[in-house]
Amino acid sequence: MRAGLIVVLLLLAVAVAAQFLAEDPGYALIQFQGWVVEMTIPMLFALLALLLVAASLLRRVRQAPARVAERLAKARNRHAGKRVARALAALGAGRVARAEQLLAKSAKRSAAPVLQYLATARLAHASGDLQRRDRWFALARKAQPEARDALFLEQAELHLRSGEQAPAARLLGNILERRPRHLQALRLAIPLHLRRGDFAEAARRLKALRKHGDAAAGDAARWTVEAYAGLLDASGDARGAQRLWSEVPKALRCEERLTVAHARALIRHGAHDLAEQHLRRQLNASWSPRAAAAYGEVQPRDIPAAIRHAEGWLADHPDDASLLLALGRLCRKAKLWGKARSYLESALAVEASAGGWLELAELLEELDEKQAADEAFRKGLRLGGCART
Repeated sequence: MRAGLIVVLLLLAVAVAAQFLAEDPGYALIQFQGWVVEMTIPMLFALLALLLVAASLLRRVRQAPARVAERLAKARNRHAGKRVARALAALGAGRVARAEQLLAKSAKRSAAPVLQYLATARLAHASGDLQRRDRWFALARKAQPEARDALFLEQAELHLRSGEQAPAARLLGNILERRPRHLQALRLAIPLHLRRGDFAEAARRLKALRKHGDAAAGDAARWTVEAYAGLLDASGDARGAQRLWSEVPKALRCEERLTVAHARALIRHGAHDLAEQHLRRQLNASWSPRAAAAYGEVQPRDIPAAIRHAEGWLADHPDDASLLLALGRLCRKAKLWGKARSYLESALAVEASAGGWLELAELLEELDEKQAADEAFRKGLRLGGCART
């Protein structure tokens, strides 16, 4: 349109100039490398006008394919947009299969088909056809390979929602193999490893997550406690338990669950003195009923010293059933029968527990009080926590 207007204006200019030059048209001489061209001024203007028209036509011919392609793309996008709108209407009406069909068709004509494929995959997932869902994801990755990681994340989330842990772990592992600090992938992968009981892999990924700083706070602490508690429970020896404890961030070493898991791992492997020292430090720093209960499970070489430490805490926690039970157990190990019985009965008076009744029953048997021991066992059985052997 604009080029045509320019040509018309040039022709008008030539016509006006011709009127002025009618009486004396002038003369133009062009000489170039042995060639000589002679013409009047109006003829020169006409020739220039024709050259401009020819150049304009040539430019339009060269641009024609791109313009045609652009118009076709716009037409396809309009058509795809209409199908997307119809798909949304079908979805609103509860016609999920029809919505999926329309989205799939619109993807073939869309400039960004990955969006339609992703929406179609979600609809297939909602309808329960997991095989068709995965096929749409494959088409989306083929349509836009550079969006692979984003699509893997979307697909992994859908796998997790439907309880498909193995394929979700595989997709997230694919991302983390190439990008070990990918925040979103780590946030999905770590709780997945914890649910699957793969505490070692969860702990490894947590080290990468903590490098994100504040972005990883909160969840990272909770997941770290769970991962290392699981690793401590499965530790093979006291040295391994100590090594795992050294890996726990210092800010989390006062966590009750980790403190108890570490102590019980040491007790299980016969490192009672280490367990007693560990629990004593933790209880002096921050009181914990669960840690106090675990203190009663240690059997260090110097049991009287352990009893003195526990009785020292009793001044500040006189009604703590866990501490009273721990003292009863320690006194029983030291063969302080009277003190053991007193502490156990005090613990049960504060809070009845199956473990407390079992401990008292065994003590009464050692004191040859069979009838009282049987009654204590029965009370423990009623609480559902012990069986007489």
